[in-house]
Amino acid sequence: MTTNKLIVLSFLISLPITVVGQSFKGTVSDAVNAKPLPYASIGVKGKSIGGIADADGRFDIAINKAAPTDTLIVSYLGYASVKFIKREISQSAYQIKLSPGALQLHEVIAQGKREIIPIGNQKASGQYTGWGDYKSSRGRLRGVAIETNELPLKLAKFKMHMDACEFDSVRFRLHILPLAGGYSGNLKAELINENIFFNVNKGQKWVSVDLAPYNLVIDESIVVAVEWLDAWVKEEERDESYKLTISLSRKEGYMFIRNTPEEPFLPTKSKFSPTMYFETYKPGNGGVE
Repeated sequence: MTTNKLIVLSFLISLPITVVGQSFKGTVSDAVNAKPLPYASIGVKGKSIGGIADADGRFDIAINKAAPTDTLIVSYLGYASVKFIKREISQSAYQIKLSPGALQLHEVIAQGKREIIPIGNQKASGQYTGWGDYKSSRGRLRGVAIETNELPLKLAKFKMHMDACEFDSVRFRLHILPLAGGYSGNLKAELINENIFFNVNKGQKWVSVDLAPYNLVIDESIVVAVEWLDAWVKEEERDESYKLTISLSRKEGYMFIRNTPEEPFLPTKSKFSPTMYFETYKPGNGGVE
């Protein structure tokens, strides 16, 4: 009897630790004004484990496949990241507060009439890439490498062609990273330091995002990618997933894929690459149209 009691007691003592170790949950907010940080990224460094917070900064990430020594990183563009070691996670829920970082913007002298220089893939084909059920696809990403010798360039607009959007509305986050030696998938830190969100509506084909307010200048080849954050649809029964797909161009190139925030990008060379491009112009020729 004594042995059985000890076994039960040991199980009860270890149960909370086991439950906590299976998931990492809580909220992410601004340390200064306490406002929630929507769609904050949470991931295990170097592994395909993680996800994103919801529109209110709440998250619940399964980490049962992470090793006790793995590092979890909570991040948000424009803010200092916070790190946790899995074996040290002891709370049932965390209130994570991220501190804003200093924004560093390129200075651009605007003068004269600007000549628009498109870079990237402008023509869509009948091929496509994309996702199905948004509940399992939130946080997944598609991108393309854009190489150009017309440098430096100021980014005026980002454009993307949708093959299909059956949701009433979908929210994306834009990512721009330096290509450098990125064909290995090990891309460097983002070139932008704040979140650029945009929505796509049901049936929409061409999507255009105004980048003028962000004052972005590139002086190297880049990878541009979009991350699926959220989706909305009217309540109705449907046996199959809603389709959300991005058109591919017939231009050979590298497609970049990532499923969770802290895993390496997976670059794949293909005869078809995502129909995404920028309207740009040379700094110093940035007069208002």
